[in-house]
Amino acid sequence: MDYAIVMGEDGMPQMTYDKADNIFNNILLSWTIRRGAFVYRPTFGNRFHLLKKNTARTEALAEEYGKESLQWLLDTGKAIKVEVTALRDGNDRNRLNLLAEVTQADGLIVTFSHFVRIV
Repeated sequence: MDYAIVMGEDGMPQMTYDKADNIFNNILLSWTIRRGAFVYRPTFGNRFHLLKKNTARTEALAEEYGKESLQWLLDTGKAIKVEVTALRDGNDRNRLNLLAEVTQADGLIVTFSHFVRIV
């Protein structure tokens, strides 16, 4: 069973003991855990840490990495569609804004936004 993760007032995720009714927590974990961090599932997570320079090419790579990290939702049947959009932040040249729109198997659309720091 998946437990719900909610975003606290401080912007940090907080675990609950409530049953999750959508795949928000799956997206959150996929986008906040670095690929290779789980020993038993080395392909889980994202490769956002590989992004080095904030250019148009980096935006395209961020979208690709975002989709790649969510592919398992499609493979397991939890989702039927994944869309990822990346935009450079106008106020901070070292940050990308990512938005995921994932359509669950039951048709519910779950959105998740995430900032990626570019070093």
